[in-house]
Amino acid sequence: MKSKQVGIGNKSKSLKPSPTDIFIFEDNYFSVNESGFWKEFKISKKDDNFKIKNVYIDNPYFTIIPEEIFSNISDDQKNKLLTNNQSQLNFFKSLHTAHGSFLYWGIKKSLNQKIQSELPHSTPMHFCESLMFSSDEGNKLKFFLGEKIIYISSFLKNKLILINRYNIDSSDDSLYYLLSVIKESKFIGEEFSIDHQGLDDQKLISKIKEILPEIKIYSHKESDYKNS
Repeated sequence: MKSKQVGIGNKSKSLKPSPTDIFIFEDNYFSVNESGFWKEFKISKKDDNFKIKNVYIDNPYFTIIPEEIFSNISDDQKNKLLTNNQSQLNFFKSLHTAHGSFLYWGIKKSLNQKIQSELPHSTPMHFCESLMFSSDEGNKLKFFLGEKIIYISSFLKNKLILINRYNIDSSDDSLYYLLSVIKESKFIGEEFSIDHQGLDDQKLISKIKEILPEIKIYSHKESDYKNS
């Protein structure tokens, strides 16, 4: 792999999926074609696998740490922020200068070894990194919806406020977490827009529009991996 467990990368621009990216989401592999549509990806011995540059990995082991305090926290303390079972994970860090913070995250050693074996020229990245940037100047809420997981990030004038991953069982669960993030981001009464990626849950979208009729919702249906 290109980066080691302690590798640091500077990422200050919006990250857009490309055909050289692979996403491991809810234990499934996906690639993105030239038009941005998600499709299942099969690991093979073909030369195409050696063209993969980034592997975005979904898991709950991540946190954002402000740059000014990152160096004042020991590795053991950082690891404990993610898990009490440190021996099972490899740990990574990446500096995001646009937000003045480090992303610190872990991956199960067994999966890390699998990726190194099957996609040896790729760089591991956490799935949340695909949602950590906004190209708009205004306030924005972004979410990626899965069957059992939702990622939500919020931005105030292009500055990341928060990003998190939540377990869900229904549209109501997704709505609850979205509204909670809107409240925590202090967007109530403010202008903001919503970027929706992932599964197309019309029940959820209808509820959001009912509660927030003035808010514009941009749905990127090409990322609905169930219908692509």
